[in-house]
Amino acid sequence: MFLLQPNFFDSHIVDVIISLTTTPARFHYELPLAIHSLLCQTELPKQIRVYLSPASLIKQQTNMTLAQLRVYVQNLDSSETMMKLFNDLVDIWLEEEDFGPATKFLPIIKEFKGKSQRILICDDDQYYHPYTVATLYHYSARYPKSILGFRGWRVRQDLFWGVGGHHEIAYHIIESFYISQIYRVGVITANHAYLIRPSFFDEHIYDDFNKVSNDIRHVDDIWINGQASARNISRYVVPSCCSHITVTRTHALEEYFGRNRMDRLTANNHALRWFADRWEKDLWYKFGGENAPRYRNWFVLIYRQWIFLLLQFKFVMYFGFV
Repeated sequence: MFLLQPNFFDSHIVDVIISLTTTPARFHYELPLAIHSLLCQTELPKQIRVYLSPASLIKQQTNMTLAQLRVYVQNLDSSETMMKLFNDLVDIWLEEEDFGPATKFLPIIKEFKGKSQRILICDDDQYYHPYTVATLYHYSARYPKSILGFRGWRVRQDLFWGVGGHHEIAYHIIESFYISQIYRVGVITANHAYLIRPSFFDEHIYDDFNKVSNDIRHVDDIWINGQASARNISRYVVPSCCSHITVTRTHALEEYFGRNRMDRLTANNHALRWFADRWEKDLWYKFGGENAPRYRNWFVLIYRQWIFLLLQFKFVMYFGFV
């Protein structure tokens, strides 16, 4: 099974560009692990772009260079194949304007404006399972006019973020590991990765961005999904083999909110209400699992859980505990 080890000869490159961003605190640990996982895919992307902003501050950070990132990845895996893949596929792109978390998608959407190029948006604190690219690439051929991802949720009609209670949360947060068929959601989340095409968006995605408050600018998942909803672009969670491994050590967004006397709940609520007239009216979340997806049978769930446990075990064997 193709887990944790790159194999250039067993993989082939598909027409996907991976785009992500990071922070100085995550550059030396979380980001290298994310990059390693993206270079261990059964189907490889043609590029992996790490967008950093603002350029003026990044240039003052002597350890936030492509060469230094290569060293960090090499410390994880010094194999010839890994270094070749890193040299061929990974690059750092500096942006003058600081878009915060939205740096992972705003610059590349603007560059490919109107194009149907497949772009895979990732976060920097996940070790992505080796079928991430292959799964989303496969579904993108079947659903070329939709955003596709591995985790999401439906928007509440009262435009409040989140639900309470273990069982209600299980109904509300849809993860690909549990479902047997695609499920339409209001918000796809980047922590589990999602695939977009720049043609899904118009200039409002970056023009409006400069008009909203800072708290809304920092909840990028709701921002991109609200813009997609306004353009009648559906969003689906698709079934997949297993979960990713979270490698988070630092919490830059929470620290930002704390420094600026904000909080995630309020920011998400503000963003949901900013798009109040744009969310699909036939897609509201219904409590008690009334419109929950079709879940996998227990046999398949146990098999998927076994794959995930194997992935976790090999991760610990290679890299230790997070």
